Amino acid sequence: MDNSQTITEKTKKIEIALKYTNGDMEKAKLMAMGSIVDVLAIKGKFLVEDQNKSGVFLAFFNVIDEYISAIKSLIEPSDTTFTKTRIFDNWRIIYKDILNYKNEKDVSSSEKLNEGINNAFVQVDVFPFVQKEDLDKLSSILLNVLKESFDSLNINCQIELEKTNSMELELAGIDIMLPFDINERQESIEPQIIFDPDSPIGKKIATIESQAQYVVNGNFVISPVKGKLLSEIKPNERVYILLSTKNPISRKILDTYKSRDADGNPLPFIGKIISVIHNEMNKGYIIHVLVAKGIYAKIIEEENLRIQTEVSAIDIKHDDEAAAKKKRLTKILYLVMYGVLVLLMIALLVTLVLI
Repeated sequence: MDNSQTITEKTKKIEIALKYTNGDMEKAKLMAMGSIVDVLAIKGKFLVEDQNKSGVFLAFFNVIDEYISAIKSLIEPSDTTFTKTRIFDNWRIIYKDILNYKNEKDVSSSEKLNEGINNAFVQVDVFPFVQKEDLDKLSSILLNVLKESFDSLNINCQIELEKTNSMELELAGIDIMLPFDINERQESIEPQIIFDPDSPIGKKIATIESQAQYVVNGNFVISPVKGKLLSEIKPNERVYILLSTKNPISRKILDTYKSRDADGNPLPFIGKIISVIHNEMNKGYIIHVLVAKGIYAKIIEEENLRIQTEVSAIDIKHDDEAAAKKKRLTKILYLVMYGVLVLLMIALLVTLVLI
């Protein structure tokens, strides 16, 4: 393969990835490199023993935007598919087998099964189990779907999970069932290159983010007076951050920490600094903060802002308490002075009466 072919293929991948990363060029490049996974594939096979039927299915879930990307399956009147299918194979191999099997005359329509799987996943709200990769719970859900679809209790079902991304699904020829209009969404998003994934900074960031299970976007809590400059922040320092409610992982973190106000809006909470990278391209900073086990918040700031740390928050609290104490003392002093004045006036009135 010559260099021009390599460049063309890379460009094609990035163009496809842009559709599934909201037009974010940085993320699209990472997806094209295989560094971003937004889809969990459930690979399954089943045998309906009392009906001498077997089948195979693939269910793809977008774990970032929480929608079912695609469902592919087939059913045939023998145990051949169950015997031949190896669920530990790559999902692409299983998908190729499904396409090949469907060319055979004895393969039954699987539209009803696809619809049953889709409806069950929607009704159960399967995404918490998908995001946790809960194999047991997903197996139980699918077994119930198969029992209902075939009206049988005598079913053997086996599944396995595999991570992939939306770009790979499209390259494989799978039509993705999007819950939104990609073109409409991209019109409102300005693609932005934060850094080149192939640059030293890009490679360093990829290494850091490979240590996390999920990476979400976040923002610092700004503290112009008492805060600490970003340029002075070091790893392991504890800082206050804010997360968006748009991402399901972020929502989960906010709920876990009970970091919402009465209206459901996010409140600040403490995270630990993992890394601070000086972004030479934009003269800013790229910071990773540990917000939960296996989850990093990535924060990109172009200015050397003063941010609220755990220490500065304590100083602010002490200042607030001191100010409140001073206010209370002042109020007491005014009350005492008012009381003395009232007593003097009473004494004066009594004296005048006696005279």
